[in-house]
Amino acid sequence: MGHILIKPVPDRDEYVYWSTVVEAPIAFGSRVEMLAEFAEEWKRDHGDIPPQGWRSPEARLARADEYGSSAVDGFFRWDETTLIFEQRGLLARKDLYRAAELLHEEREAEVWDLLTPFEDEVEVRRG
Repeated sequence: MGHILIKPVPDRDEYVYWSTVVEAPIAFGSRVEMLAEFAEEWKRDHGDIPPQGWRSPEARLARADEYGSSAVDGFFRWDETTLIFEQRGLLARKDLYRAAELLHEEREAEVWDLLTPFEDEVEVRRG
């Protein structure tokens, strides 16, 4: 899968571009900002070939708006309330955008404070 767009909260203009490989945000922003991000990414990867169908930035954002995630296979839809962050612990969906902001500000330790430990552990895995 690689990267998916997640809309953490239905009624906010906030989106997080999530790497399923490193289990962390790689970009975040408003709908307009994410459209620009996707357009740049597409141009880098595909040149001047226009995106079409389910891969287009507009289609990806529409899926995130409707389902909570741009993933075609149904990963991280509205009913999923937590996700694994860097194998450190669980991050609540509602805190995803704030985590992306903190990472952008190079305040990773504050992201760890947002996590809850895995079911079989008593502490979040830090630094």
